[in-house]
Amino acid sequence: MPIASNKNTTQAPMSTAGQTGAQSIRLIPAPRVYVKAADITTAAPVEEYYTKSNGTTPAGWTDLGIVDGNVAITYAKKTTDVKTGLDNYLRAVYINEKTASATFNLSQFDDVALEKLTGLTASVITSGSVVNFQIGQDDLVQLATLFVVQNKLDGKEWQFYNPSAYLNFSIADVNNATVLKVAAEFPSFTADGASKESFFSLTEFA
Repeated sequence: MPIASNKNTTQAPMSTAGQTGAQSIRLIPAPRVYVKAADITTAAPVEEYYTKSNGTTPAGWTDLGIVDGNVAITYAKKTTDVKTGLDNYLRAVYINEKTASATFNLSQFDDVALEKLTGLTASVITSGSVVNFQIGQDDLVQLATLFVVQNKLDGKEWQFYNPSAYLNFSIADVNNATVLKVAAEFPSFTADGASKESFFSLTEFA
């Protein structure tokens, strides 16, 4: 019997064009992280950020610099089974928890990123050259976050937005360099014009 050669064995891409044209065969992310003061979560102005960045800093946002590796974004739904009888027959399933978060490393370990992520105002010892941070006096920082990811293969751009993410940081050694490791927890919010809550707004630009 001859060996089959078809889209099952070669995993040829789908031929269906979506609303952004030909579908990406794989997302190879080139990421950037931006932050600004938190937006309100009861009517987050998501529409304000429906603009492709084309590799430039969106207006009103602060660029946190070089991302070491990728931004790992997680959205998860936990479910609970409803079973009955001695044989535990499955009768129903319901969602009992939804969470969303992101983690990333910043390689430009310097005062701009430290001030944003710690929430501390550095003490100026010598203007233009020496500042001091008292690490440990910091708390969780709450900022609007915008993760911009461009697909290295086809140039499509993805934007992940949360109006008021909780940011926690740590200092670590990665690949023989000191980096800022950041974990972002996304609280739910209501997008302007929507009636249901979301965890992040995901916008794709062809």
